[in-house]
Amino acid sequence: MSREIRIGMIGYQFMGRAHSNALRQVAPFMTPKLTPRMVAVCGRDKKAVGKFARRFGWESTETDWRRLVEREDIDLVDIGSPGDTHARIAL
Repeated sequence: MSREIRIGMIGYQFMGRAHSNALRQVAPFMTPKLTPRMVAVCGRDKKAVGKFARRFGWESTETDWRRLVEREDIDLVDIGSPGDTHARIAL
């Protein structure tokens, strides 16, 4: 059995949907050494990100990306927000 990697994702529109689907479907296509656990998704609209989290299987939500990246229960951050926001978040 593989170990778990706890993921936080920023963004829940098109790329968030695509990445969420990929995380849920990785096992049938590959033999990952780490099993993704979808811990938290972040978006500015609390109601919309909550609906997204329920639909795609995320455990919790955040509305500020800074809080998400500071969380102790997240090992990897997937940046799915618009391209012009990536550098600021990643740095």
